[in-house]
Amino acid sequence: MLALSKNLPPPGQHVALSDLAAVAARILQRAGVRCRDAEQMADLLVYAQASGIDSHGLAHLPHYIGGIANGTLRPRPNYRFFSSRSGVAVLDADDGPGVLAALAATDRAIALARSAGIGAVAVRKSGHFGVASAYADRIVSSGMIGLVLSNASPTVAPRGGSKAALGTNPVAAGFPRMDGAAVLIDFATTVGSRARVRKAEAQGEEIPVDWALDEEGRPTRDPAAALRGTMQALGGAKGTSLGLLVELLCVGLSGGLPGRDVRPPQDHHAGCAGVSHLVLAFDPEAFGGAEVVAGKVEDIARGIEAIPPADPVAPVRMPGARAAAARDAARRDGILITPQVFEALRRAELKLAGIERQGALETTQE
Repeated sequence: MLALSKNLPPPGQHVALSDLAAVAARILQRAGVRCRDAEQMADLLVYAQASGIDSHGLAHLPHYIGGIANGTLRPRPNYRFFSSRSGVAVLDADDGPGVLAALAATDRAIALARSAGIGAVAVRKSGHFGVASAYADRIVSSGMIGLVLSNASPTVAPRGGSKAALGTNPVAAGFPRMDGAAVLIDFATTVGSRARVRKAEAQGEEIPVDWALDEEGRPTRDPAAALRGTMQALGGAKGTSLGLLVELLCVGLSGGLPGRDVRPPQDHHAGCAGVSHLVLAFDPEAFGGAEVVAGKVEDIARGIEAIPPADPVAPVRMPGARAAAARDAARRDGILITPQVFEALRRAELKLAGIERQGALETTQE
C-alpha cells in the first residue's frame, strides 16, 4: 500500500482506488480527523475523482487541511440532531467537514424514510460537501429515491443585480432502475461551476463565454476575471429562481446562514463556512412499491435511451451514465495520477507539516 504522496508514482501512472483513498485518509488522520471519519472523507473524495468530477475530488483536500490548520474547520465535530416530528430532523454540524455532515444527514434521512416513508434532514453550520450525487447514489443504494440540495458562498448576482448574493447551489437526485443501476442527476444552478473555473485557471485554460461575468458585468473567457466577477445563473431568470429555491429550502428549514454570509472553502481567514444542506429520502415501498417505482423509472429511462441520436457516434444517455462508466473504468484500471492530483496531495502535506510543526493538534488516532 502507498504511504504518502511522496511515494506515489509520477503523473501519468494509475493507482488503485483503495490505495489513493488510503493516502488521503492518512493525511486527514494526521490532521486530527478520527480514523473512520478520515476513511469516509477520503472515499468520497476518491468517488468524485473516479467519477471524472476531479474539480470536487482530491483538489479539495488541501482546503480541508488548511481549514483545520486555521481553526475554521473542526476535525472532530460534535454533531447534534434535533427532531420534533417523525420523518424529519435538523443537524447542527458544528462547523465540521461538509462531506461528513452530508453523509450523516444522508444516513439519518434513509433511516427516517424506512419508518415514515419520507425522511428529510436539514443541515446547518456545515462545510463544502463535495459532489452532491455521491449522497443521492448512497440513497439509491439503499433502495430509495434521493434528493440533495445545498447552498454555497455567494458567486451569483440576482437577475438585474450587480453583486453576488446566491451560490452555485447544487441539486442532485437519484432514482433506482430495475437492473440495479441508477439515474443520477447532478447539476449546479449556474451554467458552470466555480470549482471548474478554478480548475481552468490552474491549468491556464479559457472558460466558455456564457459561464461568468467579469467585475464590470461583461461575459468573459478569462477564469481569473470570472473569479473576481460573478457566475451566470442557468437559464437566466429561471435559473436565478432555481438557485433561490435551493437557498430558501436549505436555509429556511435548517436555520442556517444565507448564501451571502457563507464562506468559500478556500478562504481560511474569514471564519467558518456555514453551509446549509437539505437531504431527502423517499421509500418506494410507501408509494407504489419498490418494483413498481423502479419499473416506471426503467420505462422512462429506456424510452429516452431509445431515441435516435442526432449524432450517430453519441448515443442518448441518461444522467449519471458517463460518471458511472468512469467509476467502472477507475475500479478496473485505477485512477490516473495527473499533475493536478499529485500537486493537491503535495499541498495537503505541506499544510499538514505546518500543523505538526506548530503542535496545534493532537494527531493520536482513534
